[in-house]
Amino acid sequence: MKDEKILEVCGVYTEKLKSIDKDKVKLYYNSNEQLEHIEWMLTQIPIFLKTGRKEKANRWLGFVQGVLWARKIYMIEDMKGHNKPDEK
Repeated sequence: MKDEKILEVCGVYTEKLKSIDKDKVKLYYNSNEQLEHIEWMLTQIPIFLKTGRKEKANRWLGFVQGVLWARKIYMIEDMKGHNKPDEK
């Protein structure tokens, strides 16, 4: 993905995490530590892109997407759509 697309997807996920009722998506141990962590990760991805660490940005985005899937916030098909290049 191009840097601009990565930033766009990070923005989508940041807004989604801000808008959800985190109490409704708590997992086994009654904690939102995972969601808090991926919110922080989403703030770091743009920094990696600015410093030329695109591979790390992509790995972190993949991790974020894995947590979003595990928590049933987004389905795989949704995220595949997020990752597709914008149509011209």
